[in-house]
Amino acid sequence: MSLSTRQTDVLIVGGGPAGIGAAVAAARNGVRVLLIERYGFLGGVANVGLCIHTFHSSIGKRVVAGIPWELVTRMKELGGSTGPVFIKHAHMQTTTPIDVETLKYVTQEMILEAGGEILYHTTALEVLVEDGQIKGVVVLNKGGRLLIEAPIIIDCTGDGDIAAWAGAPWEKGRPIDGKMQRMSLVFKMGGVDLPRALDAIGKGVAWAPLPLTGQVYPVWWSATLRNYANKVEAENLFLGTNEFWGNTVRAGETNINASRIQGVDGTSGDDLTRAEIIGKQQVHQLTHYLRKYVPGFENSYLLATAPFVGVRETRRIIGEYVLTGEDCVTGRKFPDGIAKVGYPVDIHDPTSGKTLFTPVQGSDGSYDIPYRSLVPLKVKNLLVSGRCISATHEALASSRTMVTAMMVGQAAGIAAAICVRNGIQPRTVDTDLLRNTLVQQGVHLVEGPVPGGE
Repeated sequence: MSLSTRQTDVLIVGGGPAGIGAAVAAARNGVRVLLIERYGFLGGVANVGLCIHTFHSSIGKRVVAGIPWELVTRMKELGGSTGPVFIKHAHMQTTTPIDVETLKYVTQEMILEAGGEILYHTTALEVLVEDGQIKGVVVLNKGGRLLIEAPIIIDCTGDGDIAAWAGAPWEKGRPIDGKMQRMSLVFKMGGVDLPRALDAIGKGVAWAPLPLTGQVYPVWWSATLRNYANKVEAENLFLGTNEFWGNTVRAGETNINASRIQGVDGTSGDDLTRAEIIGKQQVHQLTHYLRKYVPGFENSYLLATAPFVGVRETRRIIGEYVLTGEDCVTGRKFPDGIAKVGYPVDIHDPTSGKTLFTPVQGSDGSYDIPYRSLVPLKVKNLLVSGRCISATHEALASSRTMVTAMMVGQAAGIAAAICVRNGIQPRTVDTDLLRNTLVQQGVHLVEGPVPGGE
């Protein structure tokens, strides 16, 4: 098969939240951008039916602005999101329910409006490297094999594929046994009387006006089946714990995050296949259970499963700095901080099925992600963004979320543009210049009002 060639200034591999933030930011900063995405839509894990979280710190202060805030603002205008909602009796202060179809459209338009290019249905195959420099990335689509050459590449694959293939060191799993956080297959049910169901099984809830109708409705919820323990045991239900979660922006429908798929590796094709199979089996089992036992679900039906299984953890690329769990929970700030995060350390335990939360401390309930965690060791012209940044198993359990990935992507995109304009490598970027540019472009990094209002 022949190999054609294409050039750009910044190549972004992966169109999830990190890739979206990177593509919009780099293009707005005046360089040619090409984003490749293996599916026919953007958003990555944002399409599985989860809320995006969180814009607020552990004390309820909004600490996120920039491109993520712009995205949600535009989605609200189109009836595709409630915006952030405060939650009672939950592990975080706020979350943001979204409509995934609106997300697909708005993210695509933001990139195109900025002047970036998108290449859908395109998968990275291999990386050409000389002396630690990536000379190009070979991709495959219906047109055949294509070599994309760019002075700067941003790995937004989630799994750190490009970085690992290029020779950057990486780790997977927790130190004691290498096991990774479990996966989940989120699903959507229709015909649900959700307020009635939550009277029976509800634990935490956020009520808010629905985007299109204004009806006040439970747009995020957590539930427990502890009162049904004997029935859970009798049905041999798969839950490792009695608690699960859901969200919606439409009355009568709800997304549900309940499946627990353990002992699988998201960098293995065989394991991913097994995870998809197990996930669909678990979804079938749980929908049957809810219809049979839980008030409000009697007339419910399965509307959809997520387009792919949700992976929480695979490779963590080792960079110039490794973010630690202690950095997160103590609310540590860094002189090269490029994003503020208030989401707790949220570990979906690989063995017990339980979910363990540790809140962020500190004066404002947030910590910084340092730019150095985006710069992998041993590879010169590469940045990483999203859940594959340089972090420990514990730190990843906080930094992996979608809002954070988009924030980190925005920083990576601006850093890439600085590199292209000045003919330098990511390792030598002036982080004061990077931070100042982020602030000028609406990111909240310094003391003072948060751009966009509270």
